[in-house]
Amino acid sequence: MKTLPAIAAVSIAMALLLVPLASVAAGSISFTSPTSGASLKGSASYTISGSVSPAPTQADEVGIVVKNPASQIVDQDTATVTSGAFSYATAVGGTSSWTSGIYTITATDSFGATGTTTFTYTSSISPQYNVTAALIKIQQQLNQTLAQNAVLQRDLKGNETADQTSLTSITNSLSSMTTSLNSITSSLATITSNLNTLSTAVTGLQTSLTNIGNQISSMNTVVQGLGTQVTNAANEATTAANNASTVQTYVLVVAVLAAITLVLELAILVRKLS
Repeated sequence: MKTLPAIAAVSIAMALLLVPLASVAAGSISFTSPTSGASLKGSASYTISGSVSPAPTQADEVGIVVKNPASQIVDQDTATVTSGAFSYATAVGGTSSWTSGIYTITATDSFGATGTTTFTYTSSISPQYNVTAALIKIQQQLNQTLAQNAVLQRDLKGNETADQTSLTSITNSLSSMTTSLNSITSSLATITSNLNTLSTAVTGLQTSLTNIGNQISSMNTVVQGLGTQVTNAANEATTAANNASTVQTYVLVVAVLAAITLVLELAILVRKLS
């Protein structure tokens, strides 16, 4: 049975032990002592014992909490689990918190397994402090503290190795990311240069297209002028053709008249000769 400062220290130690082992699946805890409904009184010594199922395959400890009828903690400690079993020797009574009534014992191991049991306690008229039980508890506490320190040192060493591995992995990842970033920067510079070259080429092409457009416009003007000239020439040719047709008609009439005149003169001449 511990005082409140000792109880707080044990609680902190249990919290530290539970952190690296929280990922292991929880089981259940059953009690072999005290059995449910057992009766204790005065300052009698007793043992809290039981087993964890399934039996853990790693180092394990059970945190034990005893509460009085008013749900006040009157006893708290830890016990090492060996081959799935644990045992914690303690005593009832010794303080004013040990009032008569039904007490609850709760046990929780490092992996989250839990179990409860109850017993009935009857306070004596003149309670006596059990010095022997207190000395036994002190010795157990010292042994358990040493065991906890060993477990903590082992876990810290394991965590240090894991942290170093993680740090190396992170360093390698950062180096790879830096290389990739440099490559991307170089690629961006190349792309920027290519874009500038392409932009210059596009500008030149736009200028050429503008010039070609101007030339086509000029050619359209020339072609339109030529079309006008061709139309005028066609009109003039038509006029000339009409004029030529008129001249031909006139010449033909003159020729016919001349022929008639000649025939008449020949007729007159023939008449005279006859």
